[in-house]
Amino acid sequence: MAGFVSCVLCSRCHKEALLESFSVLPIDSSTDRALARDVLTRHMPGVDLLRGTAILVVVFFHGFAYSAPLFPWHNWLAAALFNLTSYGWTGVNLFFTLSGFLITGNLIDSDGKPNFYSRFYIRRALRILPAYFLVLFLLGVTQTASLNYLAVCVIFLANWPRLLLHGSFVLYPVLWSLAVEEQFYAIWPWLYRRLLRNGLFILCLAMIFLCPVLRGVTISVSKADIFSKTFMIGDNLAVGAAIAIVCRSRRLRLKTLLWIGVAHVCIPALILFLLSNAGSTLKGDALGVSLGYSMLELFTGGMLILMLYAYRSKPIQKGLGFLLFFGEISYGLYLIHMLCWMLYDRFFGDAYLTHASALLTRFAVANGIAVVLATLSKRYFENPIMGLKKKIPAAQ
Repeated sequence: MAGFVSCVLCSRCHKEALLESFSVLPIDSSTDRALARDVLTRHMPGVDLLRGTAILVVVFFHGFAYSAPLFPWHNWLAAALFNLTSYGWTGVNLFFTLSGFLITGNLIDSDGKPNFYSRFYIRRALRILPAYFLVLFLLGVTQTASLNYLAVCVIFLANWPRLLLHGSFVLYPVLWSLAVEEQFYAIWPWLYRRLLRNGLFILCLAMIFLCPVLRGVTISVSKADIFSKTFMIGDNLAVGAAIAIVCRSRRLRLKTLLWIGVAHVCIPALILFLLSNAGSTLKGDALGVSLGYSMLELFTGGMLILMLYAYRSKPIQKGLGFLLFFGEISYGLYLIHMLCWMLYDRFFGDAYLTHASALLTRFAVANGIAVVLATLSKRYFENPIMGLKKKIPAAQ
C-alpha cells in the first residue's frame, strides 16, 4: 500500500501523465495558482450530476435486484446487468455525502449572521417537509404502510421504528434515509455553532475513524440492523462535511485538492477490490462493515471532489443533460417511486418475479409514472413552496 500511495502522490511525472489521460480533468498553469475554494461556484453543476446519478442507481436497484433478487435469468449478459443493479444501494451513500457537503457549506458561508439559524431551519423545512408529509398522507390513504409506522415517521424515527413500536407494522423502505438526514439537520447546526469550523473538522475526523470501529464491534456481537442508524453511519455525512470545510481553506491549492480527490478514489477502490477478492462483503462481516464500508464512503467523497474540480468552469456536456433533469427531481422521485411500484403490483400481481417481460414492463410503467409525478410535484408543489423562502428576512 505504501508503494501505491507513493506512486500516486509523489511522482510528478506520473501525476501529469495520469491527469492528461482524463480529458475532463485538464491541467493548466492556472491550476497551480488557483485555490481549492475556486471549485465552489454558485451552481456547482458537478453536484447536480452526482445527484442525478445517485437517484438513477437507487431506482434501478429497487426496480431490479431489490424487487426480484432471485430472478431466473438464462442469458448471461442479462444476468450480469441485473447483478450490476445490486450495487445501486450505494446511491444512498452518495446522497449522504452530498448532504453533508451542502449543509456544512451553507453553515460556513453564513457564519456569524444573527438570524441564520432560524432561517436555516425554516428553509430546510420548506424544502423537505411538504413533499415528505404529502407522501406520508398518500401511504396512509393507500394503506401501503401501517398507521403506527407513519406516526413514527412524523417524528423522523423511520430509521428506528422499534424504538417506539413493539407490535407488527408495515414500513415504507426509503424513509429510513430521510430520517437519518433529518436527524443530521437537527443537530449539525447546533454543533457548528459551538465548535465552529476547526472544531467541526476535528469532529468529522473523529466520526470518520470511530464509526467504522463501532460498526465492526456491533456486527461482531449482534445481527441487528446497523446501516440505518445515524450514529453508526454518521461518518458518511462527515465525509461530505469535511470536504466542505477543506474546500473553503484559504491556503489549500486547487491542485492539492485535486490530488486529494484522486487519492480518495484510487486508494478506496483498490482496498475494496482486495476485500472483495478476500471474500469480505460490505454488509456481511466485521472487516467489510468497518473498513470496506468506510472505503465506499471515502470513494463517494473522492468522486465529489473530482466532479467539483471538473465542472468548476466548464459547462455540462449535452449528453449528460438527463442527469441534471433527474438530479432536479431526485427528492420527489426518491419519495414516490416505490409507492408507484407497490400500487402497480396490486393491479398486476407478482409475475415480474419470474417473467422478464413482466419485470421490464413493471419497471418502465411504474417508474415512468413516478417520474411524471415527481416532475409535476417539483414544478407545481415543491417549487412554489420553496418560493416562500424569499419572504424570509435575509441573514444579516
